[in-house]
Order: sequence, then C-alpha cells, then structure tokens
Amino acid sequence: MESPHIFSLDTEFGRREFLERTGMILGAATLAGMLGEILESCSPSPTGPTITHGTTTIDISKLTSNGQFTVDSNVSPDGTPILVIRQNATTYTALSMLCTHQGCQVNSPSGGKISCPCHGSVYNLMGQVVNGPAPSALTSYSVSLNAIAQTITVTY
Repeated sequence: MESPHIFSLDTEFGRREFLERTGMILGAATLAGMLGEILESCSPSPTGPTITHGTTTIDISKLTSNGQFTVDSNVSPDGTPILVIRQNATTYTALSMLCTHQGCQVNSPSGGKISCPCHGSVYNLMGQVVNGPAPSALTSYSVSLNAIAQTITVTY
C-alpha cells in the first residue's frame, strides 16, 4: 500500500483543486508564523536589565497621606525610576517600575493600582500582581525611615 500524497503523479486534478490545496498550505504557514510571533511577544526577555546596587535618599516630606507616592528618576537601578508609596506614617514601600512580564516601565499609581501600559498587568500599591500576565511582584527595595529629616534611604 502506497502512502498518500498531496499531489500524486498518477492522479490528475484540476486547477481549482490545485488552488484550494495551495491556499490551505499558504494559509497554514502564515498562521504558524503569526502564532510564533504572538508567543514570542509573551515570553520574558532573554537578557534582563542591567542591575546596579547602592543606596539613595529620597525626600518624603510631601507624602502626607496614605497612598500618596513620588517617583525618583535620579537613580534607576534596573533602568526604571524608583516608585515610593506611603503606606502609613511610618511605613513606605519602594518599588522598581520595571514590569516583571516584558520589562516595560509601569505607570505611576492611579486609583490604588499600578498598571503596565504594554500588556495590561496590574499591581497593587505593595507591588503584588492583581492581574497578569506579569508572573511576579514588582521588585521591592529595602527602606529605612528617618522621621526627623523626613527622608527614606532606599537600598537597591
């Protein structure tokens, strides 16, 4: 028994059948290529950001209410600014603004949420994922409060 072929030499077929089969093959190849690009866009970047280490001091005197924030663009340990959010009078959260999905810079908080403009990930004000595709929380930096000077020292 011979194996089946798409185009058999001993079977004659018409122009219409040839065009239909060719169209199906080209359509399948096009879809396969598009699917590959879609899947690739959802994969984490193979080369992550360059991380630097150090400390910075940030003025928090204007953060007088819980949920208020400031963005410090002077230092960017991973290529994005540091986001500082007042949780309460003595607790501040310092977060990277680098989305853990594809490395886009997230937006400043709005309505108690931090969102990524690239693929729609949403984080809460502690940097934890509320809605993906982000696989993990925003990077959190260590914070030391100087209440008298109204500053925090962020270690990254």
